[in-house]
Amino acid sequence: MDIDYHCKQYVKAYRSTECFVGWLEKLGYLNKSVQNICDMACGGGANIAYMGNRFKSSFFTGIDLSDELIEYGNKRLEGRNNCRLYQGDWYNLDKKWIGKFNGIISFQTLSWLPEYEKALNKLAMLNPEWIAISSLFYEGDIEYIIKIKDYYRPSANKEYEEAYYNIYSLVRIEKCFNQLGYSQFNYVPFDIDLDLPKPESLDIGTYTIKTEGEKRIQVSGALMMPWYFIVASK
Repeated sequence: MDIDYHCKQYVKAYRSTECFVGWLEKLGYLNKSVQNICDMACGGGANIAYMGNRFKSSFFTGIDLSDELIEYGNKRLEGRNNCRLYQGDWYNLDKKWIGKFNGIISFQTLSWLPEYEKALNKLAMLNPEWIAISSLFYEGDIEYIIKIKDYYRPSANKEYEEAYYNIYSLVRIEKCFNQLGYSQFNYVPFDIDLDLPKPESLDIGTYTIKTEGEKRIQVSGALMMPWYFIVASK
């Protein structure tokens, strides 16, 4: 469990978080009115802390599978009346959350799940007005299922850690949302506007490379990271 990853954003929000939240605010999904918003797979709750500060009239609920991260996050969020984290399984959510949220946001998680159809269906079952996701996508009708073995990070019973880095087709994602009753679909590429240094290790870790046109490409290990923000609404 990389607690340090979750700690850092409590000090300074990641640029992707700032841009994603700003994009949703610009489109009118996040605003100054009273809303109930869920961060699914919230980790240590740093994104909720950031949104809670930015939209003080709204209430933010985080749900994550990890008891350790929920405990850590609630300690960090202690005293904040509009932020709270709960342990829960994305694929087996408590029925008490049905109809609870105006919107559901998921930061940087979907591409690390084995698939997206069941995952999106589980979110839609909670019946939010809108669902927003930041993840790895491709604008064409091609999907990439990528599973890595990271020998820099041995697990408890293996000499490597396994993880997905899937790149899903926006064409297929939109069709999936339409079938779930979410007919309005918007997306935008996340073109990061600052340089991220290359890690000293050859392990995974996002950094940027500049093209001749000065556009920054995000890379982790040997993989290009085509980040997008998407939102689907009824």
